[in-house]
Amino acid sequence: MIVSRGSSFCLLLALGACGADASSNGPPTVAASPAMSKYVLAKDPGDAMTVKAAKAKGAADHVVVSGRIGMRIEPGLAMFTLVDTELPYCGEKNKEDNCNTPWDYCCENKDTILANSLLVEVRGADGRPIATPALPDLRLLDALKVTGKIVKDDHGNLVLLGDGLFR
Repeated sequence: MIVSRGSSFCLLLALGACGADASSNGPPTVAASPAMSKYVLAKDPGDAMTVKAAKAKGAADHVVVSGRIGMRIEPGLAMFTLVDTELPYCGEKNKEDNCNTPWDYCCENKDTILANSLLVEVRGADGRPIATPALPDLRLLDALKVTGKIVKDDHGNLVLLGDGLFR
């Protein structure tokens, strides 16, 4: 199995994304690639575990994990960070936050963000994240369920290899 060396690097980039361009929260400006359409689930996959529960479980062959797209969607690739819905995004509960980029969770410390987030990659047959101009109708802070398997990358980080996305 090929494991992306960029997985942990992308998560670190996501953690440093505080103050990212607010326009990235809008609808995709280009359609997702046809390769991504086969990963969109028409029906709810059923009961799902939280991001924190999935991380506590560790590597697993089949999981359904629910969360919210947070921090960033990796431009040009089928990669994003899934954040536990129990962690409020900036301004969700404390309206005083006045954060222009609530999806980056910069109102929380990095350890809290790491404990509540999981990198998701949708990979092609070559074992690499699928190149796509956009994810299928998904935006930052969208709640969704992801089916797939959890693996450890070369650095010991857990990565959810998504094979189905349901919004």
